[in-house]
Amino acid sequence: MALLSLVSGGRILLRPTAETVATATRDFRIATGADDQPPGADQDQKDPRRFDGMIEEASAFYGVSSALVKAVIQAESRFNPLAVSPVGAQGLMQLMPVIAREYGAVNALDARQNIFAGVKYLGDLLDRYNGNVSLALAGYNAGPTAVKRFRGVPPYRETRGYVRKIQNLIADGARNAGRTIAETTAD
Repeated sequence: MALLSLVSGGRILLRPTAETVATATRDFRIATGADDQPPGADQDQKDPRRFDGMIEEASAFYGVSSALVKAVIQAESRFNPLAVSPVGAQGLMQLMPVIAREYGAVNALDARQNIFAGVKYLGDLLDRYNGNVSLALAGYNAGPTAVKRFRGVPPYRETRGYVRKIQNLIADGARNAGRTIAETTAD
């Protein structure tokens, strides 16, 4: 079991590295860690593609764009399955415990449970807002009550920035995919 090495501003980092120390000012802490990993496992643990299969499966099952799900995960946890926010949101999709349980995640720090619960919740929000991605993202960030109260994206700086950030991540992903396709066909 990893030893607690650093406590900083409400964020707990286990086995600090240059990367974790650099991210110490970000809005999450690492919940658990393990010291006995095989060589190369640490690199695999940092590769966000390791979640692609689960994301694709959940996206197909609930009818939600996998690009949207990946952008939400990037914005919420930077693909850290053990991320826990200062307010208690957990896992890849930063689900609050009540939402996690409501959508079937018994252990919100389990990547598969978190992805499936988060995608189901995101799908429900998309249904609620007739496919309007901006409103669904605002509901995911600020809650459906705030979206209802303001009859649209709430005027909160955080929420507006969150919606913009995810839209930019999706656009960047589409541009990068287009570049990859163009590079492949040029060969």
